[in-house]
Amino acid sequence: MTKTFLITLGLAALLLATTTVVIPPTAKLEQIAYKVEETTIKIQGAGFATLAKPYVTPGEGYVYAGMKIEFLGAYPSVQIGADGQLSKTFDQNGFVSAVYAGPDVSKITLVNTAKDQIEVKVRVTYTYVKASYVPLNGDTTIEINVPDGKLAQGFNAMARLTIEPYAPFAIKAVERPDGTPATVYRVEPKVVEINTPGKYKIMIAQGQPFPAAMLVKSLSKQTATVAANGEFAVTGAEVGVPQGWRLLGYVVFAYTGDANLIGKDITGDIAIQGGLVDTVTDVNQNIIVRSVSYLIPPVWNFNIRYKIAIVYGEQFKITTSLPSTVNVIYIPIVYREAQVKWLPDRALVNITDVDVADGQWTAVVMQLPELARIVAIRTPGNAMISNATDVKLVWGGGVRAASISPDGRQAYLLVQMGDTKETGTYTFMISWRPMRIPVVDTRGKPVAQLSATADKFEAAASAGYVEVKIYRPEPFTVDISYKGVKAAQVVVNSLVANPQPVTLGIYQVKVVVVGALNQPIAEASVSIDGFPASGKTDGTGAVKFPDVLAGTYKVNIDVGGRVKVSDTLEVNGDTEKVVKTPIVAMVGGVPITTLDALATAGGLSAAGLYFALSRRKEPVAEVEQI
Repeated sequence: MTKTFLITLGLAALLLATTTVVIPPTAKLEQIAYKVEETTIKIQGAGFATLAKPYVTPGEGYVYAGMKIEFLGAYPSVQIGADGQLSKTFDQNGFVSAVYAGPDVSKITLVNTAKDQIEVKVRVTYTYVKASYVPLNGDTTIEINVPDGKLAQGFNAMARLTIEPYAPFAIKAVERPDGTPATVYRVEPKVVEINTPGKYKIMIAQGQPFPAAMLVKSLSKQTATVAANGEFAVTGAEVGVPQGWRLLGYVVFAYTGDANLIGKDITGDIAIQGGLVDTVTDVNQNIIVRSVSYLIPPVWNFNIRYKIAIVYGEQFKITTSLPSTVNVIYIPIVYREAQVKWLPDRALVNITDVDVADGQWTAVVMQLPELARIVAIRTPGNAMISNATDVKLVWGGGVRAASISPDGRQAYLLVQMGDTKETGTYTFMISWRPMRIPVVDTRGKPVAQLSATADKFEAAASAGYVEVKIYRPEPFTVDISYKGVKAAQVVVNSLVANPQPVTLGIYQVKVVVVGALNQPIAEASVSIDGFPASGKTDGTGAVKFPDVLAGTYKVNIDVGGRVKVSDTLEVNGDTEKVVKTPIVAMVGGVPITTLDALATAGGLSAAGLYFALSRRKEPVAEVEQI
């Protein structure tokens, strides 16, 4: 009778190398080059003229971002068309005053519907962008250099840095090493624009996320005076913020005027300070007064000074070093998340009477990631707003401000102005692009045989990438599997168009099966427990698996159904694993083990043992190794 021997050297735990990849919130830095040209276009009666996308570029790495055409006059007979998406701005008379064309537009056509020739004066701004993304994992300082002078081909330079509204980060300060006044940039908690040459440092820290769809409201106008060489401060505790709303900041207007004899200049200034100050305008103007004739000589100098700023945060302070009283108007601005329902092709924003109460005006504001484009807005009264940037609509005896940004990422629409209001459901038509996450191996080659699932959205996979059909501006998690084995969990915190690739450790594994005397064992069945890889060894005792996912596995060896050996397999690079078995010889395809050899020493010949084992087909050894 043949006995079955079980030799246990240890059991290896199966550990798959599921990688957690975090795509952090990002700040998008855009180096912008723009070129402004003014020209006069002659268009024959019932004729047309075209403005084409330029072929010159400001330098390496810049990508064409579109053009803006401003009409330097009113041209009621001119109709505008394009071979792509256009956005228009209208003046108070309903005539087109500006046209915005994105990068998909190669030419714009101006059609003269009148019988006579006209001359159209326009100012055209061509824009190119070089974009990069800065990961935000904590307090971050970003250095920006806006080139001095003109770029190649006569382009000017500016820079813009944007943080997604839903990211828990905000801009805390903007500094210039040379101490240039703050009027050189425009800033808010999530955006800063710099259009003056120089070097800057932008400090970013943990900050309040903003809702993608929010209501923004202006509270009542307040007034105050600041005595000569005095100061005035306002804190959030002094502002009657409505319940459920948060204080966004203040619009502050500080102004003064004085008169003095020429030659005696008025010294001093007005300073508006706060958490984050966006100086909208800063004016210091001197006016010399004289009569038409010599009746009153020009001896009086009237000095007018005023500053307008948006101050973000709970408080602000005005200080003056002027010898005259400064007058102050300030308006608190509050916000809260809108009641919104996100659908794959639209967002439904519900506005109630409570939302539009207690304010001078209330607007719904939407700010979306770069994968989204707001196509149109439909009001509760079924008015449709599309392809319109910074327009004023007739509304209840007044005007209604509305806008969809040229790139479609942002929109605002007044839902209340004074006593005029419109409540109900506002529909924002939105076109979303799926987020494509590249998946490559350690050699940078696209990985095939992928599958994916996401926690909030529909996900699919193709060779080299995973595609997630997002329709809400919020973080999500996607699990990526390779050959059915979970390979990576990707936590996506930034919905960008070009995310960094996810790299999977996929390596070649060579398993060599040898006997007790280190001789190669051919025709041994080899499989990897937990990964779909199996095969038989060749004459050298080896079998190769070209694409095994990194991880810790158990490799199983089966020789002739009689000898079974298991061992751990560590895959973190191209790996060669030698697995030793207790086989001393193969006789007619039947493995003879060291235990069998002991049996022959007890009087049974090797040939007899072979025939006995061939008839019984019973395993003689199962070995598990570490």
